[in-house]
Amino acid sequence: MIIYPNRGYYMPAGLLLWRGYKIYFYDKESNRDYVGDFMVELAEQDWRTAQEILSGFFERIENGTGLPREWISGRSPRLKKIQDDFWEYRHRSRKLGKIIRIYFGVDEKTKSIIILNAHFKKGRKDQNREMKTALKRFSRYKSRR
Repeated sequence: MIIYPNRGYYMPAGLLLWRGYKIYFYDKESNRDYVGDFMVELAEQDWRTAQEILSGFFERIENGTGLPREWISGRSPRLKKIQDDFWEYRHRSRKLGKIIRIYFGVDEKTKSIIILNAHFKKGRKDQNREMKTALKRFSRYKSRR
């Protein structure tokens, strides 16, 4: 077992995260396409990074493969646990010189990853606003299930 005391969680070594889970886009509940619109914008500017995110993050979960647990460690981890069941996925666009943040919640009961929000990291203030928006959406999702 690998222990991450400063991050507040423990995970068995060598396992994949969220294997067998499915993706659920919060957008479906509001008839909007927050993340889809962002991904289209990203693809127009940097199709390679958009493809890396689609195949490396979305498809791995949707296909039931799960995400490598190495993504939560190292000097620049791709996954960061924000709260108990609320996470952030990070990916850098080398072409644009920007970091992409995708916020998602984990629903253990339905074995779902709820995609809540996506944006380019700009400044701390913008990042906090985008995170709060995602947290509100996740709270609404949890109150409805």
